[in-house]
Amino acid sequence: MGNPRNCISGVIVFGALFTAAVCWALGRIMFHRLGIELKQVEQDLLAAVTGAAVLSLAVFLLCVVKGARTPVFLAFGLTLLFVKRTSQPRNPLPPLPRFWKFIFAGAFTFYALLYLSNSLAPESSPDGTSYHLGLVARYFRLHGFERLTTNMYANLSQGMEMLFLFAFAFGRHSAAATVHCMFLFALPLLMVCYARRIVHPAAGVCAALRVYLSPIVGIDGVSAYNDVALATAAFAMFYLLEIWRDTEDDDLLIPAGLLAGCCFAIKYTGAIAFFYALTVVLFSTWNRGYRLFIRLAIPASLMALPWLLKNAIWLGNPLSPFFNRLFPNPYIHVAFEDFYRGYFHNYALPSLKPLFWMVTVGGQLGGQIGPLFLLAPLCLLSLRFRAGRHCLLAAVFFLIPYPQNIGARFLIPALPFIALGIGLAFELLPPDFSRVSLALLVVAAAILAWPRVIDKYRAPAGGWQIVTMPWQAALHIIPPDTYLKGHLAGYTLAQRLNRLIPANQRIWSTHPLPESYITPTVLVDRQSAEGELIEDILLMPVRDDMQPLWDLRFTFPRRALDRVRLIQTVTSAGDIWSIGEARFYLGDREVLPSHADAKPNPWDIAMALDYNPVTRWRSWESIHPGMHVDFAFNGPMELDRIDLYCSHDQWKIDVRPEGFEAKLEKLDRKPVGDLRRLAGRTIKARGIEYFLIGSDFPVAADIRQDPQRWGLVPVIEYAGDTVYRIP
Repeated sequence: MGNPRNCISGVIVFGALFTAAVCWALGRIMFHRLGIELKQVEQDLLAAVTGAAVLSLAVFLLCVVKGARTPVFLAFGLTLLFVKRTSQPRNPLPPLPRFWKFIFAGAFTFYALLYLSNSLAPESSPDGTSYHLGLVARYFRLHGFERLTTNMYANLSQGMEMLFLFAFAFGRHSAAATVHCMFLFALPLLMVCYARRIVHPAAGVCAALRVYLSPIVGIDGVSAYNDVALATAAFAMFYLLEIWRDTEDDDLLIPAGLLAGCCFAIKYTGAIAFFYALTVVLFSTWNRGYRLFIRLAIPASLMALPWLLKNAIWLGNPLSPFFNRLFPNPYIHVAFEDFYRGYFHNYALPSLKPLFWMVTVGGQLGGQIGPLFLLAPLCLLSLRFRAGRHCLLAAVFFLIPYPQNIGARFLIPALPFIALGIGLAFELLPPDFSRVSLALLVVAAAILAWPRVIDKYRAPAGGWQIVTMPWQAALHIIPPDTYLKGHLAGYTLAQRLNRLIPANQRIWSTHPLPESYITPTVLVDRQSAEGELIEDILLMPVRDDMQPLWDLRFTFPRRALDRVRLIQTVTSAGDIWSIGEARFYLGDREVLPSHADAKPNPWDIAMALDYNPVTRWRSWESIHPGMHVDFAFNGPMELDRIDLYCSHDQWKIDVRPEGFEAKLEKLDRKPVGDLRRLAGRTIKARGIEYFLIGSDFPVAADIRQDPQRWGLVPVIEYAGDTVYRIP
């Protein structure tokens, strides 16, 4: 019998290679149907990337019908692989000089070993293990999609996750990461093919290796992320459009449109790919613009619309988790969206002046693209070349989304075009000097990309990078559990959670967990409206300023009312309107409303009438004029007093009844007692029996000191985290 560890490694490799082969087969079949004949090598590469878009869509459709199963994927893939295909195209690209072929092959192969050893090792990247593969593992267990409203990442387009799912069915986590590594390998090969086509092979080799050897590109590409895949799909689309410009073969716009839509399917910011393609097509052939627009837009829509429809049907917001003001819904708060956008827009940097240095060398923004990209301003010199102008136009487009998130990896889609611009600029030098300069750049890139060298020049707080060549873990000489316990924070906790909590239970957590290794459903506090609401309930007992101790009392002459509207009249970016309880009186007799509504957030207004001091209605967006709450009665009811029990964390609110004058008194109420046990019971009533509290959470110390006071039972303690059960 063979070594079982070798069998595991073989299954991982099979899962990744089988996925890549199916992508290639799909692309070749589509190119044959369209009659597209390209040059040698480039046809296979472009077909494989285009086929990946088609496979992603096919897996999406299988998830819709609960067909995400290993036998289904296997049968689907084998059928495609046995479909008859035409022979390889005979026309070669212009040759790559032997010197540059040797340079490229040497650097590519050497680093491919480093990259493969990391992608084949057990997946331990932060986002890969938490939500990229966390969602994939969930879909695989359920054989497809389910309506999930408690994880904002499930609302994003997941085109790459569909390819991960296909590979995951055979080789689990590492196979999925290795599929992304295939895109990492395809990108420099595409760049070299493009450079050969435009007869600038030296610039192409230098540019391709500069991108391939970028530290952030390397670590992203060997992880179950999607940024390198986005860059590869974007460059393949650019490549097809460049061929179309030269040949005017309109059939090329169909795969180009598929790839433009695939960019959006991979990541929302990839939508810019379609606008780039549209710009190129319309300005290249204005007289045929409408017909060519249709040829481009229909395949792009096939890739993008399924994700928009999924969100529109299940969440009421096709672009969730963003644009919640435009599409109000109870699943993502506007306040969270504003915070999320603001944080990633500037990462709380005091100044953006050192940004260029941080993303190239320092690494403080999640990694470094590499010191050689400090030469980026030189790419302006490439404007003297037609290809340079086209590359820089693409670079400008793919930089447009970057200010939304200034992390280093969000520059990856623009790097191929910037690198080609730099390479073309060096070709303006005398031939011999240009060759030596480009060769030195390649050598410098190879040296500066090595993990131990990166540690010499990056900032002390530098970011994400490959740190070693874990070949023993890749070959499973080291057991995966052993490797993950040493490389993935939270893996041991994940195993203990699986043993303790039934798979059908939910656990609320104060921070992300490696969900791809956890079977119970995890709700992270800031990843959904429900998660934030539970956090609000937990904080209430220890935060006096959140408790309903501020009585806004409105008194007025007795009058018959069938409804009362209370309006907000001021603007304040730092205040969120909330009402703990709304009470209505005639003398000492309380009058109960029959119905309540609110704008915004009508879904939670019942919490202002539930007589529970640990719950409250909140607007969940900054106060502004036009906000209101409505309370209706069964017919006209006589009232002379309204009490709004509010919290003190909203000092700038200005509330008043609409339609009649009332005297306002601001009174302080007595504390309502110890709310800790009530908070636990309220959370359990929402279907949460377990929650994980990190040591840095505001109530962590209070709960740890006396869990019985909260009515909680600690069941797991690990590395500062404590898991509690609500009996």
